[in-house]
Amino acid sequence: MARGQWATVVQAFVSLWSADPLEVGRAIDIVDGAADGIHVDVMDGHYVPELLFGPDFVSAVCQRTTRPVEVHLMVADADRWIEPFAKAGGSWIAIHLTSTNDPLDSLREIERCGSRASLALTVDEPLDAVKPYINLVDRILLMGTEIGIKGAEPDDRTYERVAELVRMRNRSERRPHVIVDGGIRRGTVPLLAEAGADGVIPGSLVFASPEPTSVLSWIHSLDSAAQATS
Repeated sequence: MARGQWATVVQAFVSLWSADPLEVGRAIDIVDGAADGIHVDVMDGHYVPELLFGPDFVSAVCQRTTRPVEVHLMVADADRWIEPFAKAGGSWIAIHLTSTNDPLDSLREIERCGSRASLALTVDEPLDAVKPYINLVDRILLMGTEIGIKGAEPDDRTYERVAELVRMRNRSERRPHVIVDGGIRRGTVPLLAEAGADGVIPGSLVFASPEPTSVLSWIHSLDSAAQATS
């Protein structure tokens, strides 16, 4: 999708964190024709408690899928890892403001390395924090749960935050997509779409289902209110 265009239906970028670690290749094959992209969480055991996925894994994923791959850096030093994950094939690289000394330089470095920049906001970060960078990114990854935690219910403020972020985005020049990560459930996706989310990062919602592609089709059947939110 071209820069500055909004989704008319909710997009789904499937998180491999919820795939069977011994069947990742098969999991990719199952969703490859239906997902809009693949989402890979990277954790260093410092910024968040978990340890997950390195550049070699992302490189293997990129070779396996026909879809774009987003790398979500949950690491103490994002700058160290931008170039390795860009070289591995990450289409988007998402960073947190608190994981770099100079977010502006980091976002520009992502583009210099040939990837597209994404900015991730935790549940407690004020939305105004994105304002200085909103015209430097193609995606805003809005967390609905605490980072590094799987299976949690979304923060009650998530829907209001989505709507406000979409209004902020709609007034910007670059108009990045608003994607929600965390707490993606059957009951929450329609509410996120109503709030204006362009897309979601489903994990167990897809991989715990006996029919993963049917879940993705259902997500795509939902209209995003992004363009109507002003």
